[in-house]
Amino acid sequence: MLPTSINKNNKELFSTEEISEFLHDTRYIILLYIVGDFLTTFHALSNGYGFEENRMLASIMAEHGIWSLLIVKMLILLVIYWNYHSIRASVHSYARRLWDLSRLGVSLLGLVLVINNLMVISMRSSLFEYLGLS
Repeated sequence: MLPTSINKNNKELFSTEEISEFLHDTRYIILLYIVGDFLTTFHALSNGYGFEENRMLASIMAEHGIWSLLIVKMLILLVIYWNYHSIRASVHSYARRLWDLSRLGVSLLGLVLVINNLMVISMRSSLFEYLGLS
């Protein structure tokens, strides 16, 4: 969690303490967006329940295999870490709120993706189709 006061001592980018705090802060992102979405996507695609709707990810996975999705997600986590580090070093009063909203947004995206994948696996219809968005 970000401190309530602004971080005056700018830590190194990859300090053990900061990485540990980041992993704790992003536990729901890791659980839902990284692990949950990857496992449910892997299961759905491996068993022929559906296809990847994201054209960019579909082309990456077609070229490099399904495990490339996990690499893409790890790269996104690295971008989230950079965002976390930048916000922690910020002197602006809204920095803590910005991190909280960013973390919540990515966690909710992960939840929506997992629900969508579970619907594809169990009902053969995506959440986006059900809502009329696809």
